[in-house]
Amino acid sequence: MPESVYAILPASAALGLLAAFWVMAAKPNLGPRAWIVPAILSILFFGLTVDVIVKAGPLGFWNEHLRGPWGAQIWCDLLLAAGVAAALLLPRARAVGMRPIPWMLAVLAGGSIGLLAMMARCLFLEVRVANASKETVR
Repeated sequence: MPESVYAILPASAALGLLAAFWVMAAKPNLGPRAWIVPAILSILFFGLTVDVIVKAGPLGFWNEHLRGPWGAQIWCDLLLAAGVAAALLLPRARAVGMRPIPWMLAVLAGGSIGLLAMMARCLFLEVRVANASKETVR
């Protein structure tokens, strides 16, 4: 990936998050295909991460977090955000039959990649369970 992409990526990601917040606030239920969004984001971010690992090595992120106060703060912020997201998502995941340990390992190993994949799977299974319940009632 060209280096110029990395120059615009932070601002683009921030704008994407603002757009996502706006959509979620305006329409909280995106319907039965909502799982596609986190699935695509997980795949795209995985591709970006592979590129970064090839260029900077698998542990290159650690030096960034040791660089100074902001790096340490960002690391703690990422860990807190992952913990909060996992705590909110785990009960839903368990309710649709997902085993928590493999997904927690995916989050620990891949951060947002694992969390987005977990969210996509959970949303997908919630739709499937809801559809199965409707079929049973009929």
